[in-house]
Amino acid sequence: MICFLTWNNLLAQSSKILPPINRYKYETTVIDSGVMRIYYALNSTDINDIKTYDDLGRLDIGSKFSKYYSSFIYSSDSLNNDFIKKNPNAGGVPSWPGERGKMDRWSILIWSDFLKDFSGNTLTEYANMPHGALLNHQYTEKMPVQHWQLHNESITIAGRLCRKATCRFRGRDFVAWYTPDIPHSNGPWKFGGLPGLILKVYDTDNLYVFECISVETSARKFPIILFDEKRYQPIEQAKLRELDKAIYEDFFKVGGWTSQDSDGNPLKFVPIPYHPLELELE
Repeated sequence: MICFLTWNNLLAQSSKILPPINRYKYETTVIDSGVMRIYYALNSTDINDIKTYDDLGRLDIGSKFSKYYSSFIYSSDSLNNDFIKKNPNAGGVPSWPGERGKMDRWSILIWSDFLKDFSGNTLTEYANMPHGALLNHQYTEKMPVQHWQLHNESITIAGRLCRKATCRFRGRDFVAWYTPDIPHSNGPWKFGGLPGLILKVYDTDNLYVFECISVETSARKFPIILFDEKRYQPIEQAKLRELDKAIYEDFFKVGGWTSQDSDGNPLKFVPIPYHPLELELE
């Protein structure tokens, strides 16, 4: 699906946060070779219907790094790259083309890449900010640690036997299901630290639910890429969270946008309920 949308059309929806400029022009660097790729449905209402996901997350695991990012956004970037190569004289590129789920606006969770550096024991978030809301940003922190409590319960997820673990992490209580059959102490977003791969994890308020839909392994390794870091402005993690909150409260103000309805009357941004995944920072 290729769709051209004007910013004015999008802004006319008074609670729309515009997606970022596509990264088709960004330079990339191969930083590792992947050995396993896991797909996670984010906030699905029907795990068998991709259109009911807020996002389709992808976790690439290599020997030096792992990277969690949106498969939808990656596909969009790729389609834009192909489009511009085939249409070098086009006046613009499609806006957010390709398959996507029910989320129709920017979200920092969906539009960020999360890179775990095993040797450096760090995690870097590369936040692709909405169009008009300042620059893209990045920060690096020590590898987040969840203090898990293991339980005896077990269920099957994506055809694999999983065991239960719980923790409180950065202001929220989480339940995770991990499989000892896959000895990677990793998971979606910032999660990890269990004796096996996390296949499902959610907060007890059920605001954020990550659930594995498939695990892919291959004899042929695939590249794990990093976008040009010069495109990301360093920022303190707390400052990024403040900016994230401000965008939800009044994106028009942060972005310097003005919008009008069909009668030419100015529109005010309708605040969006703000429920960050991290309520507290360490």
